[in-house]
Amino acid sequence: MNEDEIEVYVQLWTSVKSYIPAKEKESACEHFLSVINENVCDLEEVAALWAGYDGTIDKVIRNNYIEYEDLDDDYDENDFD
Repeated sequence: MNEDEIEVYVQLWTSVKSYIPAKEKESACEHFLSVINENVCDLEEVAALWAGYDGTIDKVIRNNYIEYEDLDDDYDENDFD
């Protein structure tokens, strides 16, 4: 997926975003991006490319499509006592 394609999807999102009540925007964006994830591209692989276009998209990408590194297997809770 290239930047031009992403910009088209972002424009589509921003064109309908203003018609969605504030309380429902994040949920609507989650659904919008899940459709893209299922039918267009794996958002986990291109999540960084989507950053910076829209705050709601940024939040949903960060919360759903970016994997955080697990703590090192050598982590020991007692190290912090």
